Amino acid sequence: MRALEITGSGAPCGARLNPHVDRAHALAARWTREQGLLLSDVDLSGPRRPADAGIPSSPHSPGADPFRIAPGEEAPGPVAHTPDATGPGVTASAVRDQVLLAAWTHPDVPGAELALIACFEVWVAAVRGHVRRCSGAVAERSVAGLHQVLTGAAESRDAADPAGRALRDLRSRVAPSWRRQVDAALIDLLRGQAAESAGAAVSRVPNPIDHLGAGRTSGPGPWAARLVAYGLRVRIPRQVAASAAFRAVHDAFCDVVLLRTRNAGAPEEPRDELSDSVVVLQRHFGQSRARALAMLDDLLSWRAERFDELTGTGLPVLLAECADAAQRDAVLRYVQGLRDWSAGLLACRPDTAPRDAGQPRPAPRHTSNRVRLPEFFMPFDTRRNPAVDAARRHCREWAEEHGLLRGTRSWTPAAFDSADYALLAALTEPDAAAAELDLAADWQVWSWYADDHLRSRASGAAFRDRLADLLRDGPEPREPWERALVDLWRRTTDELEPRRRREFAVRLAERFEYRVAKLRGPEPADPLALLASRRRSCGAEFSAALLRHRHAAQLPAELFTGTPMRALAETFAEVSALRHDLLRYRATSPGPPRTPNVVAAVAAFLGCRPQQAVSLTDDLCTARLRRFESVAHWELPALTGEFDLDAAGCARLERYVRGLQQWMAGELRWVAVTGRYAGTGDRPRRVRRAHGRPGRPDERFLRRAPG
Repeated sequence: MRALEITGSGAPCGARLNPHVDRAHALAARWTREQGLLLSDVDLSGPRRPADAGIPSSPHSPGADPFRIAPGEEAPGPVAHTPDATGPGVTASAVRDQVLLAAWTHPDVPGAELALIACFEVWVAAVRGHVRRCSGAVAERSVAGLHQVLTGAAESRDAADPAGRALRDLRSRVAPSWRRQVDAALIDLLRGQAAESAGAAVSRVPNPIDHLGAGRTSGPGPWAARLVAYGLRVRIPRQVAASAAFRAVHDAFCDVVLLRTRNAGAPEEPRDELSDSVVVLQRHFGQSRARALAMLDDLLSWRAERFDELTGTGLPVLLAECADAAQRDAVLRYVQGLRDWSAGLLACRPDTAPRDAGQPRPAPRHTSNRVRLPEFFMPFDTRRNPAVDAARRHCREWAEEHGLLRGTRSWTPAAFDSADYALLAALTEPDAAAAELDLAADWQVWSWYADDHLRSRASGAAFRDRLADLLRDGPEPREPWERALVDLWRRTTDELEPRRRREFAVRLAERFEYRVAKLRGPEPADPLALLASRRRSCGAEFSAALLRHRHAAQLPAELFTGTPMRALAETFAEVSALRHDLLRYRATSPGPPRTPNVVAAVAAFLGCRPQQAVSLTDDLCTARLRRFESVAHWELPALTGEFDLDAAGCARLERYVRGLQQWMAGELRWVAVTGRYAGTGDRPRRVRRAHGRPGRPDERFLRRAPG
């Protein structure tokens, strides 16, 4: 295998043109016409690209046009179906560009596979252009129809639907053993197109971090990576694909592809798309387009250098996940394919290279963290449990009984009363009975104590191992936090069935496993990776499990494994993590925080000022609250019909979702009055509410879908 050749600066070193480019162009041109996707039949062979475009003639035919049909090649026949100008389709120049891009980015793929990849790229360009030209409703219907083709729900061969007909033809040409993987990648790509169209319909510009996150799951990067694997017939071992090292390579590659393709764009696409990377940076940072382009260049250069580092000097870390030589060879071929793709894109479209390539990224300056907190958005409301006074007395006695108030400065009797953890329980669980509220207040006390205890503990691994032993009813408790946990665990799980008991133990252990992992190493530079870790370590997933046990234990377990319910649980956990990181960021001393923090990671990742990072993190939180609203009001009604829930089941599901909403609202109200953050200016000034949105605790929101 040849050495990896691409430099981190983005220079197209080692880029090669596939020798089968002429044949692939002839086949792709004929296929586009036959499927009715050709919008313009002007000069199908296409003129030669200018010499200054950085694209040489085909290496196997010096001086020849790589896109002129070879002598003796059959000319494309007549168009089978004349496409509507408003329907999906591409121009002749777009066909040429997509084939050329495929030939540069897949230099080692055989001729037949290169033609198939080129046809896929032409189809994607046709669908993407159609979705962006259409209104929101039309685009949504188009994407839904194509999704049905991929899932097998639509079998009719409608001659008026060239995109669906072309997709069926492409799927039939994919090797059967790879069809499922290609279908999954296309479904993700279509999901991204639908989300992009929905955002454009309401003029919603995505947050820069969410923009990159969408690019890693449903953007052009995952699709390009899947085509690389298919063209080379490389299957990544499951344990390697699940490793952190592989995810880092995948994320860096997807970032580079997204930023480069969004920076260039297809010639026929509009340049003012709301999802364009330049527009995203321009709108959220309030900069001119020239300044946004400079920021994009800086971010692109850094992510390209990171990709080069991970697939160069960091390659041994990735290869260490392989079990044998065959797996190592597969990983090496795949990594080389990714690098060939990146180099080929630069060779085909030189304008995607950063303007300041080769210049080192300036180190982030750690200025004062005394930033202005935003007006937090909260569309939900809650009320205080009337048994709060009794809960205050109980949890104070419980904490003293287990020795929790003989610790650090934050755990003196005065500091405990000022924090008022019982009020947090009363606001997050306003409908709990007195005994349930006492238990909830005790869990809040222990959780905060354990967080503080672990933060100052020299050996986090010992804490984690001891926790696992205590949850298995192993050794006798020795320290105050151990005695308190044993009491809580007994009161919570004595009447639980073994399966539910194991679930609680896993959630609690996972929380501190991630906390310990963060103590072992430096703060991740990737805010999305850090947010995924914070989602597990902030304790919200354990809180959601408690709410599910209290309100929806009788509902089928399969209901909670579906996409809507997982989305609710994840957004609930991320709101809590982002909110606390915003509050803790300002409380830290100037400079990088000692514990991982999403706000600091955003500032370092984007190279922005602390106040800008705070605003972006708040926007991340607001986007997740809106996502929670959308799922609860539009996706859950269909879910109740899918699982055929009766009135009692719907009421249980509604209580569970209402409990999540009240928890998020109650936690924010507690922050405004607790002494936990007193003296630091960390309390939010006001809470932004959504006028006209459901927020009253007694308002019903769950309803069956029409029909």
